[in-house]
Amino acid sequence: MKKVESLLEALTIRPAATLSRDMRAWRTARDRALNPQRSERRYLIELVQDLMFDPYLSAKVDLRLSVVMGKPFTVFDNGGEKNDALTELLSNSPAFNKLLKVIVETPMYGHSLVELLPSNGDLFTCSLLPRTHLLPPQGVLLPDVSMQDGIHYRDLPGYGKNIFEFGEPSDTGVLFSCGPATLYRRYALASWSEFSEIYGIPPRILKMDTQDREALERAKSMMQQMGSASWAIVDTNEEMSFAQGLSDNGTVFEALIRAASQEISLKVLGAVMGEDTENGNYSKEESAIKLLGLKTAEDVKRTEAAINRTVLPGLAAIGLLPDGLSLYYNAEKDAKELWNRVVQLLPYAPVEAQFIREEFGIPIAQGVEHVGGAHADAVNDTVNDTVNDTQAEPGEEPQNLSSLLSALYSVDGHCC
Repeated sequence: MKKVESLLEALTIRPAATLSRDMRAWRTARDRALNPQRSERRYLIELVQDLMFDPYLSAKVDLRLSVVMGKPFTVFDNGGEKNDALTELLSNSPAFNKLLKVIVETPMYGHSLVELLPSNGDLFTCSLLPRTHLLPPQGVLLPDVSMQDGIHYRDLPGYGKNIFEFGEPSDTGVLFSCGPATLYRRYALASWSEFSEIYGIPPRILKMDTQDREALERAKSMMQQMGSASWAIVDTNEEMSFAQGLSDNGTVFEALIRAASQEISLKVLGAVMGEDTENGNYSKEESAIKLLGLKTAEDVKRTEAAINRTVLPGLAAIGLLPDGLSLYYNAEKDAKELWNRVVQLLPYAPVEAQFIREEFGIPIAQGVEHVGGAHADAVNDTVNDTVNDTQAEPGEEPQNLSSLLSALYSVDGHCC
């Protein structure tokens, strides 16, 4: 095979087949992707790309990705010191942020292969190689999806330097697991729409002498021009009736759509969030947010590992970045809880004014170094005296906890 400067340039990209997506297509894609001799991802990825047109599924995926993509990170040098210049450089680099997005979304698809090339306006150009052309367990990139063999990318000299692989080769991804529920949801919506059309606009029936051809043609024209509802013309001697269908307003479709939506939410976010307004409550949503936090914490840990073990050493090997760098996302702070602690501490101990300015944006006058601490000495003396007084002599019973608390509350009626 001829040598090319870019793997992407060696590919012949063909449009995805416009086929009907159903459970048979899902099972076919699964069997082809899990074939140990030739793990073909084309049908799986085309199915997943079609499923992503579902607004509910795509919204849940966007929510999970946005939590991680919105987090700031910090770059540290070889000595463990913050490198503000490189942090700003990578944070403002479109190519690096695209690379981060590929890493974060890899669990959705199971596997990703990325190629980095030189760029004049950025650190590099990031290209996600089409997943439809990959045979991940075999480590093969197909120049054309119809070919039986292709480029063994793990044997290339650039592998690990400007060609990076993320995810597990055998992983089919979260989105593929959501396939059955998304398909059921899609067809339940379509069936509900058809149900509404049939029962919302009842069909029209005209009885007449069908032997009169001239009158029959006039009747056909009239029925066609009267609207979009279904119609039929029967002879006066004939009877036409309809089988008894659903007697409700479509609750069976609504229940199926709700069940499928909940399965999607559970798989992508780890919890059902923001759907059930009838039985939902604040504590339920709060618990769901915590479960989502566990999912995104895994995404953060996985992204940091991929960057620090694969990307940064590779970029250092080709001279784009210094050696020994590491990247970590900044830990989140609960500003409300931190403020409550500061307020409780202020009467008893001084707090640096610079800390309050930086953390909460409160414009404390310049020249003021510390805030609070009016009763700090009194509290310290009270605590020390209380501890000394409550030390039991040999043979004596120690004082209980209530006496300690009473002593601590003796300072202005407050406790530290």
